[in-house]
Amino acid sequence: MILYHGTDIDSALDILNHGLDAAKLTALQLDRPTQLGRGWYAAYEAEVAWFFASLAPGNVGRGYAVIEIEIPEDMLNQLVAARQAIRSAIVNVPFGAQQYWFDLRAFEVLNTHTTFRPYAGQEPSNG
Repeated sequence: MILYHGTDIDSALDILNHGLDAAKLTALQLDRPTQLGRGWYAAYEAEVAWFFASLAPGNVGRGYAVIEIEIPEDMLNQLVAARQAIRSAIVNVPFGAQQYWFDLRAFEVLNTHTTFRPYAGQEPSNG
């Protein structure tokens, strides 16, 4: 299964080079509200990830990127069964979209069984 995560350039490079880091994510989300709580979010569509990348706190003047995540479907189903991943609708946005939320406890599994790569597609135009 392919999912997408939008973030600032520095965070994207860190994920691509080192994987997900629970301590770094916790520090970033400390004072920021999240829909399902502290964790890592990935969208079904690249366009949705681009939207959230444009809002990433670290992108101001530095740019943003989308990461493509390839996760074996059986592994994703195991994380859902263990309640370390939840599929849900994204709320408080002007469009309908789905996402997966990943608990910090899922990071070891994600770092071991998931392929993270830069998304090769372009950012959608605004017109």
